[in-house]
Amino acid sequence: MKVLRRILIALVVTFAALSWIGPAGVLYFAKSAPAVARVVPTELKDVSISPASGRKLSYFGYELEVPWSDFNESQSRLFPESEHDTHMVWASFRSGLKLFIVISPREARFPEYTLMKRIYEVTPDKISYWSLIQGWGYQDARFLLLKSTFLQETREPRSGSNPAETGIFNLWSQRYHGFQFGDPRSRPEVLELRLYSDDGRVEMKFLQGGYDEPSGVTQAEINRIVQSLHKAAANDTPKSVAATSN
Repeated sequence: MKVLRRILIALVVTFAALSWIGPAGVLYFAKSAPAVARVVPTELKDVSISPASGRKLSYFGYELEVPWSDFNESQSRLFPESEHDTHMVWASFRSGLKLFIVISPREARFPEYTLMKRIYEVTPDKISYWSLIQGWGYQDARFLLLKSTFLQETREPRSGSNPAETGIFNLWSQRYHGFQFGDPRSRPEVLELRLYSDDGRVEMKFLQGGYDEPSGVTQAEINRIVQSLHKAAANDTPKSVAATSN
């Protein structure tokens, strides 16, 4: 629940701040919002799934398939943080691609997704003097401030680039709903996924800085991972090693 609690606290703080500065101040804030705040989630145009030979990975009770067979187990690491009920996986591939996974099995689930969807859908253009006079524009302003803050977290610290600037996309499967930050066709250095379900939250980052594949990670490969991600059966023993997928 810590992420949802953080959002609610931020909403209270921004409500007080934006109410205090008045309509003129809110309009100035909206006008000066970063360009990435104008990007809204859109539907994927490519929903194909890579048929490439790959690997099945199983960590902390969750399983997924990756469409790459060069998994480098010796360079992969697990970082369990049971105290915070969060687990992290650093999965390496011989091609230079890195996959960083954060599993939060007890995080706020679909309520968090619904709220984040509302936040990501707001843009500066939705905030006008009339909407502020009517009162409901302040809610959009609060969401815009949160959106700007959250999207800063997707920025690549070393290069300063932000994959969300190339697109935010809605993701879904039978088990998960979420968001993808970055268009693979632009080959950003980092691609990020945030997925929500009734049994927890899973985040993934594809680190392509050292990836030797010129085209980078493709949308079909991402779709393969998203569609295959699931929580293992209760009687299955979580494994930290890869197994060849069928």
